Parts: sequence; C-alpha cells; structure tokens
Amino acid sequence: MARYKRGAKTQAVRDYIAAHPEANPKATVEGLGEQGMKVKVTLVNGIKYNKSRRTGKRRSLVARAAARRTSMRGVTIEQLLEVKRFADSVGGADQVRHALDMLEQLR
Repeated sequence: MARYKRGAKTQAVRDYIAAHPEANPKATVEGLGEQGMKVKVTLVNGIKYNKSRRTGKRRSLVARAAARRTSMRGVTIEQLLEVKRFADSVGGADQVRHALDMLEQLR
C-alpha cells in the first residue's frame, strides 16, 4: 500500500464531502475506496460532523473567566427595579441596610 503524505486522506475526505454534501460517512468511505484511497468511517465522521467545534470565535480562558465574573457582579436594570420594589415594601433604603446588617450577623 502506498504511503500518503500527512493530511492527504483528510484533505481527500474534505474534498469528497464538498463535492457530495448529501453523502453519509459510509457512502463517503465507499466513494473514496472507488478512487483508490482507504479511509475509515471514524475519520469521515470526525471531519463531517465535528467542524462546528473548530469554527467560530473562541474565547480565551481569561476572557471566559472575566465574562463569568462580570455577569455575577454586574447588576441589571431588572434587578435594580426589583430591589427598589423590595426597599419600598420594607420601608426605604435605611430599613434594607438594617436588614442586611442583621443578615450579616447571622452568618
């Protein structure tokens, strides 16, 4: 069996999928077999179905951590309005501060 250069089979699968997008992995293996190239179904599956993982923008670990921290610490308008409704029902901001102080003592 002839040795192929690194990535030759992968490129052949990509080319075949581009030419025959409706072909399932088994048909792709058979089609490439008719052309004289032996590939496995797992290679075709990996190329055909896992391309969404690699495409698109990827955030770095630092950016994801910063986004998590921002969303946890950030206060939305809806949350502010809910706090205002609560403060009005309790009796004002001073009563809310007093309640928070008491809550802190319970910890």
